[in-house]
Amino acid sequence: MRLLDRLILRELLPPFLFGVGLFTALVFAGGYVFMITEYAVKGVPLPRVIELALLYLPQIAVRTLPMGMLLATLLGFGRLSSDWEMTAIRASGVSLRRILAPVFWFSLAVSLAAIAFNETLVPWATERAARIRAAILEQLQLTEQQAFGFPQFRDGKLDSYVIVAGGRDPQTQELYQVTLLKYSMGSQRAPEVVLYAERARWEGESEWILYNGWWRTANGQYGKFVVFRAEPTLNVAIRRTPVQIEALLTNVDERSFRQLREQIEFFKREGADEAQIRQLTVELYNKINVPLASLIFALLGAPLGIRPHRSSPASGFALSVAIIFVYWVMARYLVILGRAAIDPLLASSLPNLVGAALALWLIRKKEHAV
Repeated sequence: MRLLDRLILRELLPPFLFGVGLFTALVFAGGYVFMITEYAVKGVPLPRVIELALLYLPQIAVRTLPMGMLLATLLGFGRLSSDWEMTAIRASGVSLRRILAPVFWFSLAVSLAAIAFNETLVPWATERAARIRAAILEQLQLTEQQAFGFPQFRDGKLDSYVIVAGGRDPQTQELYQVTLLKYSMGSQRAPEVVLYAERARWEGESEWILYNGWWRTANGQYGKFVVFRAEPTLNVAIRRTPVQIEALLTNVDERSFRQLREQIEFFKREGADEAQIRQLTVELYNKINVPLASLIFALLGAPLGIRPHRSSPASGFALSVAIIFVYWVMARYLVILGRAAIDPLLASSLPNLVGAALALWLIRKKEHAV
């Protein structure tokens, strides 16, 4: 049986490495290449640009390891089926479950390695990348790339929108280059007040103080201010606390499971937005469930790769892309549902549970088919 295990692993390892490399390159190209090349063109030293690019790879690899495992099992078992080796193995009396044993242990090892990877290297690399990028933005004076914004609701309807174009100081909690858009409650939903301030500072427990700015209303009224507090006449204010804004901007890749769990507990104590806390809780459990997808994808891809007819590698690649697409659409949709509709642990675990159930059904079906 050791000969069989070595045969299976030899079929899995090359396409696994190829798949991880391919999908990592595609994700990197789609999300980071434009930014990296822009920095290089604008004069950032090449070693700094290369270092930044390499620091983004660990967080991408954690998500592409399951993709590579799925492609490996589809191509590996597809090749064994096409050359009738799988038929010969089954004819010699070896059960499908025994054939899948090395797949199980290999994918489990990949999942555990990805969890360890996610707890150690990924937070360090992501945090360092953020520091390097902040230094590059300061060097190039591209402060607008630090911008963020968030809506504010009242009675379930959009009341205003806050745009922070100059970013946020995490030490002082000050916001810079702040624009507030106050919307009318009518059917047109047009802005009725626009207010701009150079900075905003949190005052006490319930109020932001705005400094050095101006405001304009839809009917033409205009005014300037040095210090602005929320006024009933304009009814314009930042209604999120610094803790709520910090929760909104939390980068889960910069924190380990323990660190993120402690931060969620802090947000709960400080009264951060409940929906944001639930979303962060889903992302917390995803630190375990996403790496475990390597195991699920392997058990799902192996029986799908076993076919009674010849198939080309292109069909295996197309099938892997389709499965990955469905999995990630489901996963991201469940993150949204986890904000209010379903339990965060269930929202995080459901894609793997569905995949595991489907994999067990396929294995049982293939076992009885031959």
